[in-house]
Amino acid sequence: MKRVQFLTVQELKENSIIQINVYEKILNQSIIEFQDLELSQILGKATYKRLSNLLVSGVTISGFTYSNDDTLLFEHIKPVMVYGSLLYSLSPLQHKVSNKGVQNITDANAQIGDVDKLRSNYTAKLEGYKKLLIEYMETDNDPETVPPQNIDTSFAFTGISIPDNQYNEAEAYRDAAYKTGYYRRVIY
Repeated sequence: MKRVQFLTVQELKENSIIQINVYEKILNQSIIEFQDLELSQILGKATYKRLSNLLVSGVTISGFTYSNDDTLLFEHIKPVMVYGSLLYSLSPLQHKVSNKGVQNITDANAQIGDVDKLRSNYTAKLEGYKKLLIEYMETDNDPETVPPQNIDTSFAFTGISIPDNQYNEAEAYRDAAYKTGYYRRVIY
């Protein structure tokens, strides 16, 4: 059975900085990896399976049309897939594995921090689009597209992570004061 892809290699090349002559095998594998490892958890199993079946129906049934809700959902999924696939393809595109070992493929004018800059840029964009997708799924009219409750919504923009838990100022002040010895009031 052929695997269903939410994003084709051609769409990835058209919507990113990937050049035409990049190995499609590596891009195809990174699309499948991101889709299986992360997108399925964001959407939830039921929604993921339903959308996969819709994609299969769209390819196999002539004259099949998607509903407006599904089209909007696919439009929110596409940028998540693009940046997730780019993020997953950075390492394989930089290295070549052969029977002689692992070789680092670099251009003569490439700098050491270029891949790290790309990775942090793509991570920030992926997290932003992931947040938009989750917010859309929570607010759309379709009751089937509710994101799972255990999905991580602490997004790491530019290296700063904001956790989901509540911040208690009084408790934080008390904890800090006890460590420094400034909190000596006795409450009667």
